[in-house]
Amino acid sequence: MLLKKKLKSWFKPLKSLSSIISILKGAFVYKITGVTPEKAYLSLISLYCLTNGYSNAFLSWLLKLQRHRYIFPHANGVLGDLDSTQIHRVVQEIRENGYYVFDRLLSVDICDTLISLALTKECNLRSSLDADIKMSIYDRTNPIAVTYWLKEEDLIANPDVQALMADLSILAIAQAYLETQPILDIVTMWWSTALSKTACTDSAQLYHFDMDRIKWLKFFIYLTDVTSDNGPHCYIAGSHQIGGKPRELLNLGYTRISDEDMIKFYPQEKFVEVTAPKGTIVAGDTLCFHKGKPLQKGDRLVLELEFTNSLFGGSYQKVELKDINNSNLSESVKNYSRAFQKFILN
Repeated sequence: MLLKKKLKSWFKPLKSLSSIISILKGAFVYKITGVTPEKAYLSLISLYCLTNGYSNAFLSWLLKLQRHRYIFPHANGVLGDLDSTQIHRVVQEIRENGYYVFDRLLSVDICDTLISLALTKECNLRSSLDADIKMSIYDRTNPIAVTYWLKEEDLIANPDVQALMADLSILAIAQAYLETQPILDIVTMWWSTALSKTACTDSAQLYHFDMDRIKWLKFFIYLTDVTSDNGPHCYIAGSHQIGGKPRELLNLGYTRISDEDMIKFYPQEKFVEVTAPKGTIVAGDTLCFHKGKPLQKGDRLVLELEFTNSLFGGSYQKVELKDINNSNLSESVKNYSRAFQKFILN
């Protein structure tokens, strides 16, 4: 038993060193090609688990030193007309709890427009009743999958989504949290249904943490009313912080974890369900343990925009931004080009 403990204590720093070397090699390849080798990405996850977050914090600090922040003319948008004090308060709450629920709602008209879009475009299905059906338009009266995911190219062609992509209140919060120029790396929207009343792994309905990048901030917009019965986001408050995850859970690796196992390690007051009306905007650092609660009835539509400090990490697909129908987006692409480096621009 003593020998086994000693071997484990020796193995851990060796494994850390191997991950560091792999990340350094991968960073060199990424700088040249824009693509992260899979081994480097897996090492990024492994090192995070080994260090309980210190490795990502250090890499983020290095990235912060490389670039000056953008100077935005204002921070007025869907989150309100924010001043520096308000931005600081929002960022501090995200750093403490892992999420922030904004008071300002997206307009009902925009929500309804996006609902209409989501009911007319083909979606990618997850956990479908028929494994042969990969794509389908969502029929609210007859769901055949647990979740329906719209295609990014359909979303970024929509003028209302384009306005959100360029919204300076969102960009200002993202930049303040990331402490460097933000990069928009995900625009996605999906329906969650009550097809299965139990947790579905493919639809992220068990607790987990995300690790696609080094650091990021997601903005979730509820486009339908969200109650406890139709799929609220659930967070373990503060679990995104350095040292915020018990070693026993990190030893499980990058995986899904049951409610029963989470309850063993966190007090009840740390478990948060974000129920909120249509139009609510939530900023979240999904390094927090989180999940979507399985729906018991109805459905839920969410739009998500994610900003990151680097595209180093998991694989991503460049998407062509064919037609810009929003003047603010035209200006933002010109003035803040790094924020839109994932997109192919005409």
